[in-house]
Amino acid sequence: MATSDTTPGSSQRFEKGTRETLVTIARHAFLLTWSFIVLFPLYWLASMSLKPPGQANSLPPDWIFLPTVYNYLQLVQSSDFVAAFANSLLMVGASVVLVLLIGVPAAYVLSRYDIPKERDVLVWILSSRMLPPIAVVLPFFIIFQTFNLFDSKIGMVLMYVSINLSLVVWVMKAFFDGIPETLEEAARVDGATQFQGFMKIILPAAKPGIFSVAIISFIFAWIELLFGLVLTSFKAVPVTLFVYSFIGSRSIEWSMLAAASTAMIIPVGIFLILVNKYLAAGLSFGVVIKE
Repeated sequence: MATSDTTPGSSQRFEKGTRETLVTIARHAFLLTWSFIVLFPLYWLASMSLKPPGQANSLPPDWIFLPTVYNYLQLVQSSDFVAAFANSLLMVGASVVLVLLIGVPAAYVLSRYDIPKERDVLVWILSSRMLPPIAVVLPFFIIFQTFNLFDSKIGMVLMYVSINLSLVVWVMKAFFDGIPETLEEAARVDGATQFQGFMKIILPAAKPGIFSVAIISFIFAWIELLFGLVLTSFKAVPVTLFVYSFIGSRSIEWSMLAAASTAMIIPVGIFLILVNKYLAAGLSFGVVIKE
């Protein structure tokens, strides 16, 4: 005659399985709730950009509405927005390339060579980020006026580089410290020079870190407002300054502000998608293979 399995062992397994199922459900519920909290501002911004101007700031808010692309058409037809958007793409893109060309080799040298007072040099590099932007914007203004860099794209590129250079050097030095020097020694045994070892062995190994600092540098430069407000007037106006123009002293054009802000997110989103596979590894900051 068949009997039910009521032994203590099967009961414990059942309780363990039930507990794991409850933990899994709780974990998924927490992640869904957290995702909703994080993504809700983006939904709110995007939905506001799709409302007519008179409906964007209505109280209570209209949760159900007929979407319109009117605000985006207004943006695209605005030559000022197109020029500011193109300015930001050009200046920020150039600054990211330049800061990588300067910062990555500098970090490699600081990691591999015995530099006198290396710690002091690193602290000096980091000191450029210690002061708030409002404290250094006036010296920047005087320098830009002296060297005819005011309202120029070259000047803004150099300014963005100065903002992000310390970040690139510090993060990339941590990556290079985590890459075993034996890899380069093996390459030199095979006849490679120091430069060839750097280009063919070290740079590919540090690729997650390079993409990580590139995206962070891009975001920092893309959302910068204060320096653009003080150091430009017409020719090199960044898109953040154009977005800021929708905030007036007496009123705010909420629908246009939301549309311009949503448009600003698009390049960052595309960049994140392109480097997504490197970003997770890069954000671990130097946790690279180490023998």
